[in-house]
Formats: sequence, C-alpha cells, structure tokens
Amino acid sequence: MQVAKGRLGDRLIEKAYLTQAELEVALNEQRRAHRPLGEILTSLGFVRAEHLTELVAEDMGVAFLRARDLVPDPLILSAIEPAFVRETASFPYELVDGVLRVVMVDPEDPEKVSAVRQRFPYPLEIAITTEDELLRLIRDNLQSSTSQVAELFAELHEREGSDLPVERVTTALLIDGIHRGSTDIHLEPDEHVTRVRYRIDGILQSGENLPTDATPAIISRIKVMSGLNISERRRPQDGRLRVEVDDRQVDMRVSVMPTVHGENVVLRILDRSGGTLDLVQLGMAPETQRLLKTVADRPHGVFLVTGPTGSGKTTTLYAMLGQIDAMHRNVTTIEDPIEYPLPLLRQSQVDPTIGYGFHEGLRSLLRQDPDVVLVGEIRDRETADMTIKAAMTGHLVLSTLHTNSAIGAIGRLADIGIEPYLIQDSLIGVMAQRLIRTICGACAEEYTADESECRWLGVERIELRRGRGCERCNGAGFKGRTAIMELFLPDEEVAEAIRSGANPLELHRIAKKSGFRSMIEDGRRLVREGRTTMKEIRRVNSSHLLSKEEREVA
Repeated sequence: MQVAKGRLGDRLIEKAYLTQAELEVALNEQRRAHRPLGEILTSLGFVRAEHLTELVAEDMGVAFLRARDLVPDPLILSAIEPAFVRETASFPYELVDGVLRVVMVDPEDPEKVSAVRQRFPYPLEIAITTEDELLRLIRDNLQSSTSQVAELFAELHEREGSDLPVERVTTALLIDGIHRGSTDIHLEPDEHVTRVRYRIDGILQSGENLPTDATPAIISRIKVMSGLNISERRRPQDGRLRVEVDDRQVDMRVSVMPTVHGENVVLRILDRSGGTLDLVQLGMAPETQRLLKTVADRPHGVFLVTGPTGSGKTTTLYAMLGQIDAMHRNVTTIEDPIEYPLPLLRQSQVDPTIGYGFHEGLRSLLRQDPDVVLVGEIRDRETADMTIKAAMTGHLVLSTLHTNSAIGAIGRLADIGIEPYLIQDSLIGVMAQRLIRTICGACAEEYTADESECRWLGVERIELRRGRGCERCNGAGFKGRTAIMELFLPDEEVAEAIRSGANPLELHRIAKKSGFRSMIEDGRRLVREGRTTMKEIRRVNSSHLLSKEEREVA
C-alpha cells in the first residue's frame, strides 16, 4: 500500500505530521537501507501508521475509518469470524440499501477483495483502516462471550479423571483478560474458591472462578513465567512475564502477595499494541491542547501530572513528549517500568534491587547533557529536590505526583520538604486527571435531562445521551474511557501566593480568576458533548472541590 500522489515527505510536512529535519534524517536512512520511505518514517517514530493511511485514503478517494468510528451491525457480525477478518484484512460492518460497507487494510489487494465478495453477494463500499485498528475491531466485536477458561473446565468435566492442564488453563486465563480489554487480572484465593476478577474500564468484573485445589499449580506456573521463586510463599514477590496474543506480544507486571487463604496475584497488563497517543486523541479541550503545547516548548521548569494509579498519567506525559522536537533536543527518561519504548528517546528503567532508583537515575541523567527529562514518579524528598534543581539549572522536567487535584500538588511538594520559593521559581504547571467511562456507541440513546442534571449543567433544558446496555458493552452502557482534566498554570499573582505560603483554597480562588477550570467543569463539557454521564463524573470525582450547589445535587 503506497502513497501515490505527490511526494510523500512534502505531503506529510504540509499536514504538520513531519518536520523538514525529520524528513532529511529519514531520506539519509533510505539511501543507506533502500527501504520504502513510509516504512522508515514509522520505524523512526516520526509519523504514525494512520497518518500514512490517511494519505492513501485521499489518493484512492475513500474514507479513512478508525474502530471508534464504527458501530457494526450484529447481523453482519454473526456472519464473520476473527479468522476471516485476519485472512482478508477486512471488516464488514454494515449493510445499507443493499450495499455492504467494509473497512480494509489494503483495498488494492484483488485476492482479499474477491474473498469478501465470495462471502457476501452485495456491492461493496470500501473504506480504509490500519492493522492496529483492525485488531481493535476484532477485540471489541468478535471475541467469544464464553471464556477460554470456562471452555477448558467444561471439556475437563466431560472427561472425568483427566489431569488439569495447568499450562493451558494459565495461558487461557491471561488471554481472557487481554481479550476482555482489562488492565488488571486478579486471582484472589478464598476459603472455598479462588475468585478471578478483571478490571475493565476501571471497574472490577467477575471472571471464571478457579477451584482451590488447582490454584497453587496455576500460581506456580505464573511464577515460572515471571522468573519468580516458586518455593517462596511467605514473602511478596514482583516480576514480569510476556505472552503472545493475536500475533502480538503483551507484557504483564506481576505482583504476588501472601494472604490468609493463599497467595494473591495481580497482573497489570501493559499492552503496547495501540502505541502512544497524541494530545488530540486524549479527548481534551482544544484550549488545553494549545496550552500543553506551549508547556512542551518551554526551555526549563517542572511540569507535573497528578492523579491516582491507573489514571493515564504516563499516557499524557508521552503525548506531551510527542510535541517535543527530539531531533534538536536531547530527551531522556527514567521510568519504572518503561511502558512505551520510543525512538530518539534515551530511556532508562530503575532497579531498586541494585540501588538504582529515581533519585540515582535522575542524578546520572543530568550528566548526559539532557534538554528534557521525564521522571516516572516523584516519590520522596530526594527525587523532588533533584527534580527542582534540574529545572532551575536549565532543564525541562516532566513527572507525576500522587495528589487529588492540580493545586494540591503545591501542598504535596511542601509536605515533602520543598521550600515555597523553590516551588514558585521552578513549577510551570500541573495537570490533574481521572479516567472516566464513555458511553457505548452501539446502544447510545438520547433523552431529556432531568431536573438535577439540568441544575448541575446550569441549563433549563438539554438533550443528553446514555447507554441502554448491550452485548458489546456487556450491559454496562459504557465502552472505553477518556480523561477529565484540570490544568493549573501559575501566573505572577499565583506565584506570589505560593511564595507567601497561601493555602489551597486561596490558591484555587486566585487561579479561578485567571481562567482555571476544574475537572468537574471539564466533566460537564463531556456530558454536554454526549460522551459520558453526570453519574459517571460524580463516581470518579464526587469529592473534589464541590460547590455548595453540587453537594446539594449529590
């Protein structure tokens, strides 16, 4: 699949997907390696595969569609299976007026188009998509509702007396979690059963329970896969493992902890197949995107992203790194773990077992002549102190901090032991965020907001959206997540208040005069846009700086 019309590099520069300096590097690599320019640009991380696909769509005069743009017809889904989609690199999704709409990775492949025509005797309306989006369509729409673990146990029940296939059950358990789109898999031993739960869109959902007599063998298998000590059952252990699912590698971070009924296991899924996102894809308001781009252009200072574990802080920081010209600035990171390996960045992972933590790593990175430094997390005074010093000596430092709000980061740094005048001199901004569930596109419906919702939104009448619940979203009415955010950029008045030791309420009052918008207000924006609901905003953020009116509604 090639971009035909016009010079590829010039067209990418025209769309602001590529810089002239990046193009020159790619052309030099092409002269050396004799590979297609598009392949080189994506391997270097200069452009995304979807940017190239957009140009191909323009050349062919067809639409470029992502998985989130489609709401497949259940009747069409019942006529296809994952193997067909992979073999033909196509996904039929809708029949309109006798015309079958289908997205394909390579619409110019006559054999694959012919295979679709043989399966469906209709005229075709073809759009184009990427391989990653095709895999996402399979995961979202064509995974079996019956788990592989349940199928295995049903098979064993039919063959009474058969030994438990520990390796197959363990692998099926992990693959089920990935297919469900979960971020964490929990194995929780109880007195009579071991519960399996999956965290999907931030909510724990029950899976197929395991018999207690089979649990030790399964946990031992997970330990072997993670390189842990299978004979140690009295102390916590941490490790990592990798499984192959749908022709891609998925990493998992493993935590094992002893409990009264046995070892509790939690696996954090680190699926990199989707790559990193840019600021536009994060769903933030256009004004917030513009302000973050100005922060990324700053020569020095500290910028923090705050929120609880699993709130997307690292994703936001990597999206900001994508705004930085890594061709002309030395960008380095110190992380635990390295969640997104990226080209042009020098990334280092901490290892506390050898005394290499964030503090030691940051001190070493500053000897590597960096311009931009990403510190995975500020956990203690030493790391915070080193971060402040790095900012004051001419480096742009991006990091995360655990606080409930953006303005709360000021007090947190002071509690750690950073003097207010140092905070005022070095801090250029803080973003706080939470992940919220978005309304399922397959079962969304419009309705007239009730009195409490209108009062919350500050309107007399408005039409909103909600999900009825369907098979695609497992009856939840929500599918996928996005972030609500608040961006705090200190101005001169705020900086002076920080230096004088003003409390958070006073800082909030001053910041609001300068246009500061809280996460609640950002949540209202998403509700008005029909992307989520008031109840969902209150679920994740109900106690954060609520006004008197909001407390009355709650």
